[in-house]
Amino acid sequence: MFKIRCLFVFCSITLAANALPLGKDSEATVLYNNYSIDENGNYRFSFATSNGMAREETGTIVNKGQPNEHIAVKGRYSYMDTEGKQEMVEYSADENGYIILPPKYTGAAFGVPANIVATLLGK
Repeated sequence: MFKIRCLFVFCSITLAANALPLGKDSEATVLYNNYSIDENGNYRFSFATSNGMAREETGTIVNKGQPNEHIAVKGRYSYMDTEGKQEMVEYSADENGYIILPPKYTGAAFGVPANIVATLLGK
């Protein structure tokens, strides 16, 4: 039953993503699309498109068979903003809800390249 539920969620997301109008991105192609689910119901999927969109996610069954059984999810998605810069969002979800994780440090401080920041810090 759980596997069917996971497959239904995945198919729903895929269908919704394919139904959205893409505007000028309508010529985008799928570069890869991977999905796997194990015998316990844990899953992993990832995809990327030629217009810079990508997503990856893992779901792990926690407390299997217990009254508090739930899925712990970790993932991220990225896209190109209107200025051509890649934006990335990382998230997690579990029995406590959905959380967007704080952005990770990318090495640039106020537009200064990482190697210059490292030099200034004596590294």
